[in-house]
Amino acid sequence: MSGPVATSSPPTRSTKKRASRLLRDVDRTLRKHGSKVPAKERERLEKALAELRGALESGVGVESAVEALDRQADAALGFARKGTTREYAESLVVAVLIALFLRAFVVEAFKIPTGSMIPTLQVGDHIFVNKFTYGLRVPFSNQWFVKWGTPERGDVIVFRYPENQSQDFIKRVVAVAGDEIRVEGRQVYVNGEALPRVELEPIEYLQEGEGSSMLGARRADAYVERAGESDQEYTVLYEDHGGLRMPWPLHGLDEPGLDCTPPRAPQSGRCRVEEGYVFVMGDNRDNSKDSREWGGVPRDLVKGRAMFVWLSWGPRSGIRWSRFGRSVH
Repeated sequence: MSGPVATSSPPTRSTKKRASRLLRDVDRTLRKHGSKVPAKERERLEKALAELRGALESGVGVESAVEALDRQADAALGFARKGTTREYAESLVVAVLIALFLRAFVVEAFKIPTGSMIPTLQVGDHIFVNKFTYGLRVPFSNQWFVKWGTPERGDVIVFRYPENQSQDFIKRVVAVAGDEIRVEGRQVYVNGEALPRVELEPIEYLQEGEGSSMLGARRADAYVERAGESDQEYTVLYEDHGGLRMPWPLHGLDEPGLDCTPPRAPQSGRCRVEEGYVFVMGDNRDNSKDSREWGGVPRDLVKGRAMFVWLSWGPRSGIRWSRFGRSVH
């Protein structure tokens, strides 16, 4: 068998990688199945191995040495070498299994369909949700292997909608178990204290949510709100129509996860969040169906905490490059 033909052009990076991978594969296969290879074939194979190592050291004739070793390996170890199709199939299966594992236990992608979380999240934002934040869940169920955390005030969480668990909702945690909550006008009170906030200039945004009857440019009053004793801050919106907002709760409510008392003049009613529940609201306060309407969210329905936007495309606004990679807080 003639040796490799020397060339003056240096090997490319891909050729070097292919050569290194081939050397490893042939060495490994030869150690495992060498006893089944005839002496003369083994001698030729070892010579081809040496020639490729020498070519890599000198940087000359690497490509031809790779081809020579590949042919010799096929002749001597063809019975043991994997076919290309089988390698691709195995790689694909491994990739799918890893993806399924990550989706079941670690991270899952979600798309924002409505404007209830504007300005934090826009319609058409695609986000990743950390499913590992609060514990390890039994896949595709409401059961947990183990819990090591619980949603805190200010967290943006994804959960199964309590009234239809086939749907996923995303809202912000405003109160947790044991907290007392009430809403008067634009002010939210937790444990008797108004959530700290600072008024901003009014903003305009594009309403393009699925199923919305009020599409187009909207104007809203904006506030930077802080999640109680936490240092976490976020922006909330209220429609600027200036209409009278009835206090919440207006009457004694019978909602899951809430122990509510009716209003007593001159104060509105109030609700205490029961154990195992959280109270959630949308950041777009006048355009959000949330715990004010259907009660608390059971802890076991919480899937995880929102991480960041990995893609943003609005039905009317198109691709929003500036939102790519934006963290959700």
